[in-house]
Amino acid sequence: MIAAWRAEFQKMATVKGQWISAILCAMAIPVFSFLVVATGGLGPGETSTTGAVTGSIAGLLAFGVWAAAITAGEYAQGTMVTSLSTVPRRSRLFAAKLSAIAAAATVGALVSVIVAFLVTLGVRAHGSYGLGNPALMVGVLIAVIAVAVIGTTVGLLTRSPTASIVIVVAALLLPKLAANLLGGLQPWVVGASPSQVISEVAGGLRLPDNQTFPAGPWLAALTMVLVAVAVAVAGALAFARRDG
Repeated sequence: MIAAWRAEFQKMATVKGQWISAILCAMAIPVFSFLVVATGGLGPGETSTTGAVTGSIAGLLAFGVWAAAITAGEYAQGTMVTSLSTVPRRSRLFAAKLSAIAAAATVGALVSVIVAFLVTLGVRAHGSYGLGNPALMVGVLIAVIAVAVIGTTVGLLTRSPTASIVIVVAALLLPKLAANLLGGLQPWVVGASPSQVISEVAGGLRLPDNQTFPAGPWLAALTMVLVAVAVAVAGALAFARRDG
């Protein structure tokens, strides 16, 4: 397992497209947060912490698409045959890919939110708003990990970079866009979506009742994680049983 895990990290470190795209993913949140803060987009009562996470949806999309493209790209480029030959036990290969990509996304997200927070501090006018609670930005890390896990699983199952990217983007954006179609399930579905979890946990925003998870923000985060785990388990079973 350790050898398989190292091999996945080696791929990310040596394939130029993978590590460059990972760097671009880590830049998404600071860049968008800078644009929001620099243009006066923060409202009264907001803080440096809330300013630092305003670009989180861009980060979620970036890391989700990156994870999906990496795994689906192995099929598109024909390198999955080599991976399966090197690590023939599919459960081990799946676990190695999932954990390596999740770990890389976690590091990228951590760097991203730290830089975004420092950028927000640097851009703000003196005394314009407080620091908030930077520790709450852990909500961004949790959301990024969940999205990376789902992206990795979707990429392995679809085998198509285009299809996996579309599915990840739809999974992130559709809950809120189609909220009115969910009826009574709206607060449970929308409230546990990654972007809403970040808004409630790290952003400290009071959302409309129909978009707020009824059991509270931390249980919303737990629900989001459990959904990601369920997707990963289902994906692992499907990956282990499939041919090719």
